[in-house]
Amino acid sequence: MNNELISEFLKLLANENRLAIILSLAKQPLIVSEIVEQTKISQSLASQQLKLLKSARIVSSERHGKSVLYSLYDQHILHLLKDISEHVSEKSHD
Repeated sequence: MNNELISEFLKLLANENRLAIILSLAKQPLIVSEIVEQTKISQSLASQQLKLLKSARIVSSERHGKSVLYSLYDQHILHLLKDISEHVSEKSHD
């Protein structure tokens, strides 16, 4: 296991705006204006976050005419988020 790579990847997820984008894209592929509408973040911030998510292979993009359609790269991220959600929701066994 590469601890440094894993740490950098988890840092990407430790941002509410990026998580909101990922969860929006989990429902369906979207263009930037739809992401902005659903997440309530600015277009420039959405574009910055999408660039980071794309470089980490969390998000992919496909050009359709003048628009760029964003989608999740694969389902791995959703499995990871589901496991994290279940873990933080568990009651302590202390």
